[in-house]
Amino acid sequence: MRTAAGLALLILSGCGGAASSDWRGWRGPDGAAVADGARLPVTWPTARNIAWCVAIPGEGSSSPIVSGDAVFVTSAIEGGSRRLLHCLDRRTGAIRWTLETYDPDPERTSALTGHAAATPVTDGKVVVAVFGNAGAVGADFSGQRLWTRPLGDFDCEFGLASSPVLQQGRVYVVCDHDGDGSKSFDSYVAALDLPSGEVVWKTPRPGLFRSWSTPIVAGGDLVVSGQDEVRAYDPGTGRLRWTVGGMTGWVAPSPVAGKGLIIAVSGKDGPTVAMRPGGAVAWREERGGPYVCSPVLYGDFLYVCDESGVLTCREAVSGRELYRARLRGTFKSSPVAGDGKVYFTSESGRTSVVKAGPEFVLLAENRMDEECLASPAIAGNTILLRTRTRLWCIESDRK
Repeated sequence: MRTAAGLALLILSGCGGAASSDWRGWRGPDGAAVADGARLPVTWPTARNIAWCVAIPGEGSSSPIVSGDAVFVTSAIEGGSRRLLHCLDRRTGAIRWTLETYDPDPERTSALTGHAAATPVTDGKVVVAVFGNAGAVGADFSGQRLWTRPLGDFDCEFGLASSPVLQQGRVYVVCDHDGDGSKSFDSYVAALDLPSGEVVWKTPRPGLFRSWSTPIVAGGDLVVSGQDEVRAYDPGTGRLRWTVGGMTGWVAPSPVAGKGLIIAVSGKDGPTVAMRPGGAVAWREERGGPYVCSPVLYGDFLYVCDESGVLTCREAVSGRELYRARLRGTFKSSPVAGDGKVYFTSESGRTSVVKAGPEFVLLAENRMDEECLASPAIAGNTILLRTRTRLWCIESDRK
């Protein structure tokens, strides 16, 4: 039986047991987008900062993940009819293998999302990629396909972008779209068995349509931010436990957890809602929520950047606004944080490095001069940044 104190102990995550230098899923350990303990770069690109850069075939806006000496990233070619899971050598960037999944009937999508938007996830032995109509795919670290699990025929003009989440041998997927049971399938959330890909449970979400948010596991609940409300499910059974209303109709940002809170945002210019495990609302701000970019909770502070570059820093516990500043550019990528810094990458590939804390201090602006929609990953003292055609490994100055 869970106690109130037990509920407040955030966050239980599928990345448990990962090495401190691993980044095993969307937004890294616990879906928090935070990795401390290593010295991260401030300025780039210079010869001292670029460890490697490699071309990734096809299109994709998924983020890279890291486990041990392997880096994984997805892409798609031929209009989404061929979906690709790539494994790269973490040290050199060389592509070790590519696993291809054929899809004769790719789902509708947009240039913003594409056919490889969901970030893969791994436990260090099995890696799982989600590809819309092509289904979910499990593979081992040698590139051997272990299973493929169909998810349904998606009907949404912006495609599928919610990434899988892993915890204790189960892969959680949120499949929200514009279709329904009469045309294809009702939106749903499901748990898959990691070794086999078999469905452990599946909970319909009828009447809920397009959303692209990735869930988190927090306070013992699987927390899904979607159309109009946040819903929390029992990770073991899929039973709905609690809901909190107030989200907008289209939700892309993922929630974050910390300081005894679960914080969800939605836009455009929508609400920010801080909830305690169990669903009690701690504070709410009605305006300023981003349409795409997820927030990051780092230390005592919540950072929220909207698509126009307006960055708001709040005291996480109270919601009190500490500052508001404007970054250069427009944004679709979500920020990451570590080593006392928060990184915001614009669509043009410009990364603004901001000092963490209650006052706005811009430490650097770094340009890659190539479109960037994917969110960065942090692994050890390196940042992995995916631009339109390439994957970069950026590190602190090498001697």
